[in-house]
Amino acid sequence: MNVVIRELHDPEEIALIPRLEQAIWNDPSDTIRTGTLMALVHEGALLAGAWVEAAAAPTTPRREVGGSNPQLVGFIFGFPTDRPTDHHSHMAGVLPEYQGSQIGLLLKRYQRDWALSRGYERVVWTFDPLRSLNAHFNLHKLGATFNRYIPNCYGPMGGINAGAPSDRAYAVWELRSPRVFRRIYAPAPATPTEGLIQANQVEHQVPLGFIKDLSEAQILVQIPEDWGHILQTDPGLALRWRAHSREVFEHYFAQGYRATEFVRGPNRYVLEREHP
Repeated sequence: MNVVIRELHDPEEIALIPRLEQAIWNDPSDTIRTGTLMALVHEGALLAGAWVEAAAAPTTPRREVGGSNPQLVGFIFGFPTDRPTDHHSHMAGVLPEYQGSQIGLLLKRYQRDWALSRGYERVVWTFDPLRSLNAHFNLHKLGATFNRYIPNCYGPMGGINAGAPSDRAYAVWELRSPRVFRRIYAPAPATPTEGLIQANQVEHQVPLGFIKDLSEAQILVQIPEDWGHILQTDPGLALRWRAHSREVFEHYFAQGYRATEFVRGPNRYVLEREHP
């Protein structure tokens, strides 16, 4: 599959983005207006799309270009912050049928090169810390970390995010870090967790409590195996998980820990102590 990543400046191409948002996140009420996207791009934002030459459903965003019929299957959008060293990555998404095909990684590589060429040192973004696929991608594959937790960051949300407060982790991606460079260009080995203490107690996918007085250099924090399924099928458990994880992360971040890695089987974050 041939994938082309390039910036979007043409109004007709930018107009495809809201439809792509709907197809990815299933929330027609929460998309960015085309005019707003265009204004932000004119003022220094990044809007890049991933195009493939492939058959697609009639509802898939497409555009005739030079006699071909490329399909827009993903995009990445970010804008400047009030810190000249930091670029904020607001959205990055790939159509469900193309997820797992490395397109997300290609978009982030593109963003890194774009940001470095403009003098940025870091890219920051928010993500739901209970979504294991995002956590694994952000921490394990990209090498991002976080020690900031934002309760109900966006207020009530719809689509795939409906059912619990929109708590978010604030990821930091150090663009010049050798660790980041290694992660995005070669698969990272599995992180050993033998001997590490788990801070929270989970039984049968139900959070029961957590230990508050750990001081080890590294600790583990478990999250659900399938947060999306819990959101859709068990509202009470979803609220319980949100409250539990909020308490655990906020407590240990206040104690000087940072989330630096994510492991599977079961899904757990590795938190490292940065200072006493």
